[in-house]
Amino acid sequence: MAQWRRVTARGSFLLGGLLIACVRKDPPPAKPAPPLPADAELTLESMQIECDGMLGALAAFKACPNHEDKDRDGIDAWVERANRDFASSRKANPEPNAQKAIAAACRKATDSVKAATERCAAGPRPKD
Repeated sequence: MAQWRRVTARGSFLLGGLLIACVRKDPPPAKPAPPLPADAELTLESMQIECDGMLGALAAFKACPNHEDKDRDGIDAWVERANRDFASSRKANPEPNAQKAIAAACRKATDSVKAATERCAAGPRPKD
């Protein structure tokens, strides 16, 4: 008989838990946030000036004293590749929209290289 009471008590507890779970209401959905404003339009210089700026940023990045020799070799390869690409783009004389896109890409790369230069100036890379 005592065993039957335990089974009944457990069953009552489970039934009560199920009823509570079924009655619970979900909270109302969150309101959407207001839309983010568009990024400000960049004032770009010419393709030549923006890409020369990227080469200057790469030269500053290479001059960071916290680089290892293999890092400098990789940076030299980037500079060489960039020089070849810029020479071919100047020779091809792309249309104005393409020149604007190339200038924007060079500006974006310049900003990334400047950020990498700041990180490098903060100290040597951590050892694994």
